[in-house]
Amino acid sequence: MMKLSDEAIHREPHASPLDSSKFLSNVMRLNDCNTSAELHAELQHLSRVLGFDSFLYGGRFRGTGSAKVEKIESNYDADWRREYDKLEYASIDPTVAHSLVSLVPFIWSDQMYGNVSQQAFREEAHHYGLLTGVTFPIQNKEGGVAMLSLAMSSKGSEARGHIREMLMWGPLLATLAHEAMSKIVKNGLKNGREAAGPRLTKRENDVLQWIAAGKSTWEISRVLCISEHGVIHHVRNLLHKFDVTSRHQAVLKALSSGLI
Repeated sequence: MMKLSDEAIHREPHASPLDSSKFLSNVMRLNDCNTSAELHAELQHLSRVLGFDSFLYGGRFRGTGSAKVEKIESNYDADWRREYDKLEYASIDPTVAHSLVSLVPFIWSDQMYGNVSQQAFREEAHHYGLLTGVTFPIQNKEGGVAMLSLAMSSKGSEARGHIREMLMWGPLLATLAHEAMSKIVKNGLKNGREAAGPRLTKRENDVLQWIAAGKSTWEISRVLCISEHGVIHHVRNLLHKFDVTSRHQAVLKALSSGLI
């Protein structure tokens, strides 16, 4: 990761008012990030400056042809990130759903967890210290979409008040982070660093395409005229080849590699 300068300002949550001119100078350094590691380091630093404990940036970009490139940078607890991916929480995460249809900042509240699955998701997130936060959706003219979430490990009126105080800075931070990642992705594609993806057998590719279409194991077995055990065997091979733990992750990697 890029080493932060000795002059970098540091701000604990709920500390004294933000030095806006100094923060603006610091946030503009996002334009100088040339790698994901550099961007991660700057976002971690800047989120702390704003008084937040953790951040998550997630972006989707156009790759070659119809392929998509997914990028995530976060300092959320690693165990939470693994559980989130394994259980495919993105499908029920209210912040993701909001970011796909709106550009309005989304302050987290208990009311956004509308069903039993989302309420269980909330309890898991709280267990990992994600108690209060705000999500800033982002879109650019080239069709890229993204979100930046800033989270705190405390809740209550003080935490909500702090979020409102910092709300004006979020869109700027999110937009510059997205532009920086867009540049990083473009340079990677230009220099041929986009992952080519694993070599799949015809049957593995068939199963992958149907997984991406949202079909269940039973439905795939009927379409391909093979047993459910055979489908599970091919799914296991796909997870191994893509080095992931869930079908959803395999589809995302296949999209970024141009295999779907």
